Amino acid sequence: MRKAEKISSILILALIGWAIIMLLATDLQFEPIGSKRILRVELGSDAAALNTAVAGRDQTDAPGVVNNIGIVKRNTYMDFLFIVLYWSTVVSLSYLAGRLGKRFLACCAGISIALAAVSDIWENRAILLAMNVKPFTDQVAVDISTFSQWKWVFFFLAALFLGLAVALNKRVSQMRRVSGGVFIVSGLFGILGITRYRVSLDFAMGMIGIGTLLFSAGLLLTLWKLYHSLKELNHVHSVEQDVVHA
Repeated sequence: MRKAEKISSILILALIGWAIIMLLATDLQFEPIGSKRILRVELGSDAAALNTAVAGRDQTDAPGVVNNIGIVKRNTYMDFLFIVLYWSTVVSLSYLAGRLGKRFLACCAGISIALAAVSDIWENRAILLAMNVKPFTDQVAVDISTFSQWKWVFFFLAALFLGLAVALNKRVSQMRRVSGGVFIVSGLFGILGITRYRVSLDFAMGMIGIGTLLFSAGLLLTLWKLYHSLKELNHVHSVEQDVVHA
């Protein structure tokens, strides 16, 4: 159990660290910028939306557009490692939740995050193909948005199931149950957003943004609790060794 908690802690740190690196590396020109631009690339369901996401509102600066396409490609290649990290992180946390008793919900979280990872890989493939198509077509935009939709649905379902597996488990500490509640709210916000992305893209991006921030908060709370749990276990182990030597 202690080894599994150490692995989970390392994975959480690696996931958060790589997410920060990806965010810093995504410095697109024009407006809108940053992570919302990437979300527009993912969820823009036609050629016009995809073109606006990459080229911005003023699409006359050809060098800037080429630069943005290169950055989108770089972000997409970096995302493959991110997929491995978030998949393994959620699986490790689901394993811990399952060991503590909520195996069905933990399995649902593991299956959901696996489906999210597969959808994400196909989404990345669609993005890389689309960045080589000039001009963008409705078909490539639809391909991206379809895989992106399923990725977010399964990702937030995984957060919801993981949160339920932790929050409903009376064998864990109060802090762990709080982190489970944060995961639940994260999943609900994200699912609400993605189900409305065809109605209002801005609303969907806002809800997904809140959902991912809450997911990060849940990870940080979990990391804090794992740290203290490992610290207590090490202290108990040290005391036991002192008793044996005495």
